[in-house]
Amino acid sequence: MNDISDYIQRELIKTPFNLYNLITKYIESNKNTKVAFVGGYLRDLLISKFHKKPFSKPVDIDLVIEGSSIALAKFIKKNIVNVDLCLIKEFNLYNTVEININDYKIDIASARKEIYPAPGLNPKVTKSTIEEDLKRRDFTINSIAFEVSTRKIYDLYGGISDIKSKKLNLLHSNSISDDPSRLIRCAKYASRLDFNISKNSLKQSQETVRQWPWKSSETHQKIIYPPALSIRTRMELAEICKHDNLNNVILIINKWKIISILNKNIKVDKRFLRGLSWIKKLNGNYILYLLKDAEDLEKGCQRFLINHGEKKILEDYLNIKKILKTNQEKLMHFSPSSWTEFIESRNLNDETIKLLICDGVPYWRNLFKWLFIYKFIKSKKDGETLKKEGWEQGKEMGKEIKRLRYLEIDNLKRN
Repeated sequence: MNDISDYIQRELIKTPFNLYNLITKYIESNKNTKVAFVGGYLRDLLISKFHKKPFSKPVDIDLVIEGSSIALAKFIKKNIVNVDLCLIKEFNLYNTVEININDYKIDIASARKEIYPAPGLNPKVTKSTIEEDLKRRDFTINSIAFEVSTRKIYDLYGGISDIKSKKLNLLHSNSISDDPSRLIRCAKYASRLDFNISKNSLKQSQETVRQWPWKSSETHQKIIYPPALSIRTRMELAEICKHDNLNNVILIINKWKIISILNKNIKVDKRFLRGLSWIKKLNGNYILYLLKDAEDLEKGCQRFLINHGEKKILEDYLNIKKILKTNQEKLMHFSPSSWTEFIESRNLNDETIKLLICDGVPYWRNLFKWLFIYKFIKSKKDGETLKKEGWEQGKEMGKEIKRLRYLEIDNLKRN
């Protein structure tokens, strides 16, 4: 283990902003304080060592301290040099601090113990030790810690062995029921790291999903879709969209037979995956794309904390999809201006149009042209010009501007 410890220390000394040495100085001036690097940063260092993969710049660095997270954060901010920006955000609920240094994120958590009162709810937190803190983590490969002062490696659950064998093992038998969003994270790691889920972890995942939706009790009220779970799931999907291949993650979730964690009506085929790729290209709302064909739209919206505006987008999508399918013969003769009138008279949101395009509905190309061409075409004559020509301001002038705009739109086709 000494060679691993030496390797980790050598690499951690290279962390930006002289962070490792700053932590060392803090420990020297605060006796009996323990600070450890944990989580993804260590995991990726060890993957680089054991599998000879280049170590990519981490998204963030996680630290855990047996003491005050805010005190360490303030010390770092006070003593850091040659940076343009250093901001501290405190999260009192969990005794955690986020430091943003030149767009680089460092999370510092006071060591804690967590108890989940029910699936998906926020945990109840008490102060604890580094060893106890590791128990609350998701996977064995993320439950490794390196204590700075003693250079001790904490590997209580065989995370190093799992990294060597490229295995994803949940930390304990309640990992998924404590936080079902870990299912999404597990698929993310399988995709990103090219790791395989263990049989026991897959079985736990599938059994937990079969019990969905999880009914929980808080203040004597039944909560079928805990808001905390919805927020965490959306955050996981957002990170995947930003840093990973969402299509590959969805394929893995489907392969594991846990797709119902998102929407049991998703049919993962070429058409669906093509649309998922397009929703990203169009910078559309991928959450709505995953929900668009939910059997029970109301429950789907509850599951993902869909707001009123997003729900209307989904309702409009379903309505327009039906119209497009049942009126194909009539729509066949629509001109570009007719399509413009069809869309704009219904006050359809751009996100609705994007969903329809990505779904590949009849005449999706016409919708695509409106989204990127027709909607930006204006009449060559504005209100001021028409007033000079003798038009009075009002509805008739508005109709004339619209007529002239539609002429411009239809002329595009002829030109």
